Amino acid sequence: MNGRESNGVPIEHFIQALTSQLDRAQTAMAMKARAGLPLTFAVKDLSIDLRTHVDVEGAVVKIRPAGPGETDASTLRLGLTTITRPMIEENTLQFSADPDDGDLDSAVGEELSPEERRRLEWAGVQTVSQLVKLREEAGEHAIERIANVPALRLRAALSRAAQPMVRNVEVGAPEDDTPDAPPTYHLRGRNLLRGALPAVRAGNMPMRILRAGPHELVLAPTAQQLGAEIEIETAPGHSTRVTP
Repeated sequence: MNGRESNGVPIEHFIQALTSQLDRAQTAMAMKARAGLPLTFAVKDLSIDLRTHVDVEGAVVKIRPAGPGETDASTLRLGLTTITRPMIEENTLQFSADPDDGDLDSAVGEELSPEERRRLEWAGVQTVSQLVKLREEAGEHAIERIANVPALRLRAALSRAAQPMVRNVEVGAPEDDTPDAPPTYHLRGRNLLRGALPAVRAGNMPMRILRAGPHELVLAPTAQQLGAEIEIETAPGHSTRVTP
């Protein structure tokens, strides 16, 4: 990459590409060992001095390798060493395995700019549940100070992230064994319960709730409500609609 012709790359992309190639080299050596071939070398520590230009675009730090004869470049010194699995697990953010815990980008939409979402990432907020938990524990004003996000925009983003969302609807067995009993509906998503039971309606009539949780609702429709659009309201201004 020529520094004069490129806008540079984010520094995290450079480090990820470098470590990915080192991982492939390590995998190749492991395959060589398993095949019974002698190992002639091993990589323990690696140091790199990179002459580069450092640019800052908003909240993104980018690097551009210096070209021949450029004397105004800085020296970026990288030292990579070995790391064990316990060290990775101890120092790395544990991402949620819950498919209903949506990523922050899709949850807040256009309420926050990419730069504001990046500043939230710097504060350790990458999922909806993390944002909600931080608001509950620290409050909106603390998030505003940490991430430098205006309070009104943050409040709008939090409101959007708290909206109920239905990911899928499954038809289950009837509640009882009576003849022609209608099936039950199993709705899965996020934010389906906020303290009190949500108001659920279909066909202009309330629908009975058999079981309720933040990620699942089990409903018992009447025969007249089968196939009708379902409206779920968890709080004033927080609602969604879904058709089974």
